Amino acid sequence: MKPQDFNEADCLQQVCLEEMYRKYRVAFVHYADKMMSGHFYAEDVVHDVFVRLFLGDYYFVSEQAALGLIYKSIANRCIDLLRSVQSFESVCAMMKPKRSDTDIESELEYKELYRIVEKQIASLPPQCRKIFLLKYKREQTNPEIGELLGLSVRTVENQVYIARNILRKCIDL
Repeated sequence: MKPQDFNEADCLQQVCLEEMYRKYRVAFVHYADKMMSGHFYAEDVVHDVFVRLFLGDYYFVSEQAALGLIYKSIANRCIDLLRSVQSFESVCAMMKPKRSDTDIESELEYKELYRIVEKQIASLPPQCRKIFLLKYKREQTNPEIGELLGLSVRTVENQVYIARNILRKCIDL
């Protein structure tokens, strides 16, 4: 195969993906919505899957093969996102102090600490905050974050370290 043939095939593949996105977008979003039980990230999941497909090096022999990969990718991304949401909620639940129903003071302390932490997260430098949120709210790995943001893994690790130290100081006050 000549280099120009490969580029032409690559363009045809992307056109095929674009056509499939236009043709099946509603079905893909509905599928993601059902997988996530009405979670509001369904459309974002579909967009994420297609962005990864456009950036990837895939060759499809038929529309059915592409549909199979797309549906499987949507299902996997939904599962990943649901795990990260559940994990974040479980961490928040673990942070909540064990208390009796009448212990209002502990509840107020927890709310104040949570407010302070959220304020500190919001005050992080933009790049640092973005990396921290991807790491701990979306539970993405350092290599995934680096690839997504076009940064080296070491830079991502340093930014996470900086953010954790800032938040640790905030909590220790």
